[in-house]
Amino acid sequence: MLVETTVKQGSFYNVLYQMIPDNHILKRIDSAIDLSFVNELLADRYCKNFGRPAKEPEMMLRIQILKYLYNLSDEQLIQDLSVNLAYKWFVGLNPEDPLPETSLLTKFRTQRLKDISMDAIITEIVRQCIERGIIKGSNGIVIDTTHIEANTIKKVPERIMKQLARNIFKAMGQEEYEIPDYTQIEDHVAAKQIMKDYLEDLIEQVSKESSEEVIQAVQEAQEILESDLFIEQKGIRSLVDKDARVGHKTKTQNFYGYKAEICQTTNGSLITSITIEPGSYVDGSNFKEHLEETQKSGLTVTGVYGDKAYFRPDILNLIKENQATSYIPVSASAYKIDEKLFSYNKDSDQWFCVMGNETVKIKSKTRERNGKKQKYLDYTFEREFCRNCPRRSECIGKSKRIAKLMTISINTPELYEYSQRAKTSDFVEEYRKRAKIEPKNAELKRFHGLDRAKGYGLRSIRIQAKLTALSVNLKRIAKLVSALKGLHVLILKLLSPLVVNRPDCDWVAAQAA
Repeated sequence: MLVETTVKQGSFYNVLYQMIPDNHILKRIDSAIDLSFVNELLADRYCKNFGRPAKEPEMMLRIQILKYLYNLSDEQLIQDLSVNLAYKWFVGLNPEDPLPETSLLTKFRTQRLKDISMDAIITEIVRQCIERGIIKGSNGIVIDTTHIEANTIKKVPERIMKQLARNIFKAMGQEEYEIPDYTQIEDHVAAKQIMKDYLEDLIEQVSKESSEEVIQAVQEAQEILESDLFIEQKGIRSLVDKDARVGHKTKTQNFYGYKAEICQTTNGSLITSITIEPGSYVDGSNFKEHLEETQKSGLTVTGVYGDKAYFRPDILNLIKENQATSYIPVSASAYKIDEKLFSYNKDSDQWFCVMGNETVKIKSKTRERNGKKQKYLDYTFEREFCRNCPRRSECIGKSKRIAKLMTISINTPELYEYSQRAKTSDFVEEYRKRAKIEPKNAELKRFHGLDRAKGYGLRSIRIQAKLTALSVNLKRIAKLVSALKGLHVLILKLLSPLVVNRPDCDWVAAQAA
């Protein structure tokens, strides 16, 4: 039950808090950001009329901030909180007040906090920063992904099927059973098939069992076996963490876990949005969600910076619709025109080849590929020019066609303009801002524990990542506020000789003293 917050009674021991220096990071965070909105935001997660009085949501969130700011376990956090005056002051407790149990911290994360709540908290803090002039309201955003290792190892399908069979026997109460030893089979493909056949036979044998535990174990095994990706080692690789997937860092290097897609401002380097998906996630799929979440804070997006993975027509069009400028280099997989051989004129909607020929006819076509209809454009070059062209064999090859036919995606002419702009010196200079997100990725992983999941499942890692992003944002805000304060003091000191003798500006001299 969440009761209304009353004025806390002072303590004689609060005099100890005077020992905390004014420039302590927690004091700077507290002075810069108002977290009282959390009580109203999370009010619907508590019962109003029943249950024992709950701890204040703002206090519980402040404890979570300490945990992820200093990369502590729940046990370490409570232990440090009992002896660290700065921690207790930040949380809002008197020095002698009792501390919550570690189980309450877990309950707050799993039952009170949700993805929507964490997004709203991050958004509100960014909004406060804009309102108070800590960062600019018109800002560019940088977007990138980084990988997070799962808190378990990936297993081959044979081992998982063996564990599924064990679970069924355990649910039936059988202690003695025989399961094929796949490790003795040299052929990996044969081993998978043997284990699959064995598990399917076992499921059929126990299908008439009425025990709820057996039914659950059988359903779990059936769901996993029905997935085509499972046998191909592209689906579930662990029964402990069923959401983790294999992803690729490079063509030759992969990882097992999750991907965090992070969006941050170019000015101030504050994270405006973060999403977590399985390791097989395709970069940029959540771009619209990132943009909308960023705009909720009141930030006007002036430019979007990303790597080649974000060079996609849907992303580029969305950026254009929001009247922002894209600073994304051309991806060869999305734009396949060899500009050494062909150029495009958007006014006449014509392509020109290196030999001087031009297209004279355009035809729109629709093709079905992988179950989806896609539109294409067929550009036909001037027939007689192609017939006598000295490079005909290189261009057309052994085709019986006389004229060159260029078949391209319907988005290619527009992408050609992006390609030309990406070659300008202004674009190259501006694109350097994209690198600002790399230190942020390193900070999250190296100093705040986001290199590895601390729990299991997508929901757990999402809460971990968003609390980490929140804590890193607050740390960054403390630094920005400190820099602004230093700048203000410097300005006051420079101005004080000019106005020190003016009676209406006595405060300037006082501030500069």
